[in-house]
Amino acid sequence: MQLQQLLNQLNAQFPVSHVMPNVGNPEITEAQLDNQSMRPLPSQVLLLKLVAPSQVRLSYYRQGQLCEVGLVTLGAIVANAVYTQNQLLKLLFHLGRLLHQQATTLTTISQLAMTAITADFDTVLTKTVTILQNPVAIIDLNGQILSRSHTTAIGGEQIRAAIDQNQVGKWLLEHGFAPDNPDFLTQIYVAQDNISYVPMLITPLASHDEPLGYLVMSALTTPLNTKHALLINDLGKIIAGSLSKNQILPTATSQRDLLLNRLLTERRSATFEDQFAEQKAELPRSMVMVTCEPLAGQSASVLQQRLRYLLTPQFKQVLVSVYQQQCVALITIDLAAYNQATFKTQLGKVAAQADCRLVVSNYYSHPEDTFAAYTVCQRTAKLKTVQQQVVFCEDEFFNLSLARVNHLEILPFFINPALQGLMAYDVANQTDLTPTLDAYLKATCQLTRTAQDLYVHPNTLRNRLKQITKITGCDLRDAETCFKLAAGFKLYRFLGQNHYQPTALVPDHDVQPDSE
Repeated sequence: MQLQQLLNQLNAQFPVSHVMPNVGNPEITEAQLDNQSMRPLPSQVLLLKLVAPSQVRLSYYRQGQLCEVGLVTLGAIVANAVYTQNQLLKLLFHLGRLLHQQATTLTTISQLAMTAITADFDTVLTKTVTILQNPVAIIDLNGQILSRSHTTAIGGEQIRAAIDQNQVGKWLLEHGFAPDNPDFLTQIYVAQDNISYVPMLITPLASHDEPLGYLVMSALTTPLNTKHALLINDLGKIIAGSLSKNQILPTATSQRDLLLNRLLTERRSATFEDQFAEQKAELPRSMVMVTCEPLAGQSASVLQQRLRYLLTPQFKQVLVSVYQQQCVALITIDLAAYNQATFKTQLGKVAAQADCRLVVSNYYSHPEDTFAAYTVCQRTAKLKTVQQQVVFCEDEFFNLSLARVNHLEILPFFINPALQGLMAYDVANQTDLTPTLDAYLKATCQLTRTAQDLYVHPNTLRNRLKQITKITGCDLRDAETCFKLAAGFKLYRFLGQNHYQPTALVPDHDVQPDSE
C-alpha cells in the first residue's frame, strides 16, 4: 500500500498529526517497532517509535536516511505502561490488517493447524518459531517455563534467560488470566520495560475453558511487527490444542495440592502421613480451611492460580485446590497467629487482589476434621448476614446456630424478656435505654469505654444503667445475665437481617433440622 493511502486509512482509527511535507510516497509492505541495532532498513518498512505516553512517531528510510513521517495519537494519556504498550500493539494490529491480506494470514494459521492434528508438540513449536522468526516459550500457571520451550532452534536459551532475569513469570501471575475476554487489550500483553528489555507478546493458553499457561514470544531476533500482532493469538490457540492433545502441560491442580482433596474425601485415614511425605509436604497439625467465592465471575481454576500465588509466600504451607467446582485452600497456621489481627489483614489483602470472598473456618488441629471445617464454611457462606469480603466462621457461630432452627416464627420467643420489656419502655417513653445497654454489652461491660463510645459522662451512664436495672430487674454485674442479654441482641439483629415479619401462621408440629 502506498504511504499516503496508508496514512489516510490509518487516520480513521488513530489520529495522525504533524505529517511532514515532501515525505514521498513509497510502497509500504511492513510496519515494525523501531530497532536501532537493525538500521538502515528497506524503504518498504514503516518504523514505529513511542516518543511520549500517547504518541508514536512514524518514519522510514529513504535513500539510507531516516525520514520522519508524522505522529500517531494512541488515545488518552494513562499513567500505566501496560495500557500504553497494549495500545501500541493495537496500532500494530490495525496496520497489519491494512497491509496484509486476510487470506494470507488465514493460510498460515490453517497450515499450522493441519500440522498440529498429526504432528507432535515439538514439531508444532518449531513451526511456530519459524513463522514468528523469534524464540517462543511456554509458561505454566505458576510462572515457570516449560522445560521443552528452550529446545527451539532460534534463540531458545536467550528467551529462557530473558524470562528468568526479567521476572516475566511474576508479571504474568500478577496480571491474572483472561482467555475469553473479548477486549483485545487483555487478550495479548506486552511486558513493561522494567520487566523485559525487549518487547514480549504474551497470550493465555486454554483448552476447553481450562487454563493451561501462556505463550510468550520475545522479539530477540526480529523486531515486533504487524505479522506478530496478527498471528500471536491464533497461534496460541493451536499451541494450546497441541499441549492438550500431547498431554504436555498439566492443568492448575498439582499432585501436592490434591492432598487437600484427599483430606476432604477420605476424611479419616491412617495413611495421611505417608501421602503427605510422598509429595514432600508436611501433614498439618494446626490449620484453617478457606473456601473462595468469585466476585468477578472467575472460574475455580483461575482463582486457584491466583490464591496459590498470593497465599504461598505468606504462610508456612498452603494447599490450594478445586473441590466440587469450588476453589478451596488449607493454610497451616498456629493458634496464636490465627487470633492476631495481622492474619485478618493478610487475608483481606488477598481477597481484594484476587477479587473474591474468603470464608475461613475455625482453627483446628486434626487433619481428619477438614471436611467438617469445609461444611461449616459452606453453611456460613449461605447466611444472609454475611456480607464482608473475608468472613470468619467463628464470628458467625450464633447466626449459624439460629439458621439451623426450622421455624423463623418461634425465634422471637427466645429474645430475653428483659430486653423485650426495655424495648417496649423506650417506645412508650421515647428513651434510649436499649442502645445504651447494647453499647455497654459490646464494650464488655466497661463503664469508661461505654461512656466514650456513647459520648456521655460516666455519671450519666451510671444513672442510665441504674434505670435499666430498675425496669428489668437484671443485675448487670452478673456475667450470665449479661451473656443472655447480649444473645438477645444478636437474635434481634439476626431477625432483622433476615427480614422477619410477624405472622399468624404458627407451626402445628416441631420439624427437626435435616440431618446432613
